[in-house]
Amino acid sequence: MMKDDGQIDSNKELNIYIVISTFYKDISKKQLANAKKILNVELGTEELQLNVIECLGSLELPYLINAVCKSHKPDGIVALGCIIEGETTHYDVISNAIFDKLIQISVDNDTPITSAVLTVKNQEQAIERANGGPKDRAIEAALSLSSLIKLRREF
Repeated sequence: MMKDDGQIDSNKELNIYIVISTFYKDISKKQLANAKKILNVELGTEELQLNVIECLGSLELPYLINAVCKSHKPDGIVALGCIIEGETTHYDVISNAIFDKLIQISVDNDTPITSAVLTVKNQEQAIERANGGPKDRAIEAALSLSSLIKLRREF
């Protein structure tokens, strides 16, 4: 239920998951901290309990997110990770597979899933998109999830 100030009623405990690939540990730590901060602020309580599941690579994200949807019926999920382009087509194959599956899982399970799985050309781009600044994709994904949860509560 929404309160008059637009925040979620803290009496209803939210079941939110962050599923994160830790392949690039420095990037994933920043992403996780930034996403948590935004979700706590946007959803109206500093006490919000976030369930965090870590995996090594980004390719594992769809499987784990699908399992979370089926087992825990979450109010929402943020996917975090980083894929840096290399010298082969691995980058393209993995990126496309992940994003297509996340959309499918979201629709199939009627669960909002947002993604800040970075797809970048180099480490510098990844850092820029995980530094808490205007290009930070974890912040963007957390804001998007918060908005979807709020909108969903209206109907």
